[in-house]
Amino acid sequence: MGIRLLRKKILFSSFMLLIAGHAAGQTVELTLHDADSLFAARNLELLASRCEISTAEAEEEQARLRANPVIAVTQNVYNRMSGRWFDFGPKSEQTVGFDQLISIAGQHSSGVKAAGAGREVALARFDDLLRTLRADLHKTFVSLYFARRNMSLFQSEIVSLRQTFDALVVQVRKGNISQIEAARIQALLLSLSKEQDEYAAEAGRLEGHLKVLLAMGGSVKPEPLFAPGCTADMPDADSADSSLAGSIDSRADVRMAEAGVTLADARLRQERSKAWPEVHITGQYDRNAGYFPNFFTVGATFSLPLFNRNQGAIKSARAAAEESRRQLDDTRLKAESDVAVARENFIRSLKLERTVAGDYDKTNIDNLFKGVNDNYRRRNISLLEFVDFYNTYKESMLEMASVKENVFLTAEDLNMAAGRQVIKY
Repeated sequence: MGIRLLRKKILFSSFMLLIAGHAAGQTVELTLHDADSLFAARNLELLASRCEISTAEAEEEQARLRANPVIAVTQNVYNRMSGRWFDFGPKSEQTVGFDQLISIAGQHSSGVKAAGAGREVALARFDDLLRTLRADLHKTFVSLYFARRNMSLFQSEIVSLRQTFDALVVQVRKGNISQIEAARIQALLLSLSKEQDEYAAEAGRLEGHLKVLLAMGGSVKPEPLFAPGCTADMPDADSADSSLAGSIDSRADVRMAEAGVTLADARLRQERSKAWPEVHITGQYDRNAGYFPNFFTVGATFSLPLFNRNQGAIKSARAAAEESRRQLDDTRLKAESDVAVARENFIRSLKLERTVAGDYDKTNIDNLFKGVNDNYRRRNISLLEFVDFYNTYKESMLEMASVKENVFLTAEDLNMAAGRQVIKY
């Protein structure tokens, strides 16, 4: 009931978000939590992977079923005693045969175990896909937010520079300022517009990818709602280490490799069981053609494994089992390396962001930006100083955004490497 209720809540929230998007002119404002809910309910790759789980569960259910008995009935076509065709009377001849396959040496149970291990592999594969796609979703969400934030930065510079350029054009016409100076400002304006267009193209690419992850229609425009100023609440190195305890075993790819070992061992046992004879319990009833009327027999048949003892299949299954163990060791080593690298990258990016943020005074820089524009218009600073400040301001603001964005991207890398949400924001 709890899972069904959760699914209903997810679907309801998805429905309400889409309605809100249509009401707002196809723009959907999404928090990261909203995006997660839509992703869980609508992502097509996840839905396809859930079908694989259902298939594996059905295969396990089928493997648990026993073989059906076989009934054979024969009827004499022409009764020479009575001279009748298809005679079903008391002097007619009919036989009834019965055959039931009996599994021995784990022939049935090994198949059930193999199917169960296949189900575990499907579940782990789904979790691994979920881990990878969720990290992709979060990183795309964050990058889209910062791309649009950088577009806004360029827009404010372009608006301010456009006002300055328009004032210069008036002075050029009056002969107070050289046309070369106005041309230099115009070149700077074009450069800013070009860079803004590049960020717009990147935002468009990220938006398209986000819509694919959330299975949104082409007319819907997702708008990330994000608060990137919350890095102060993120864990430091010591708390991150404590959160990472046991993260290797919780990774879906490691669990999938472990399930792969179980599956390979089950298949090896299954192939070994096939080397044993195939046993059938049989029975027969003969109405009139035997030594005496109503003749009953009970027997057993079994194959003799003289030539074919399933040697090749057993050898192949044994090699596959050994390969699965090597893959498990390799997966564990890669997981340990991923966690170590992701941890170092996150701690380093967080330390850099906190250092830069401590030296950053946005109010002072914004006031300085406004003052530089006013002073240049009043001719208190030169063209070279003005252009240099614009470039420096733009680069510093972009670098600040990049440093902060990298904190969240490396946090998602660490979450994906750990196989669970170690860093929350």
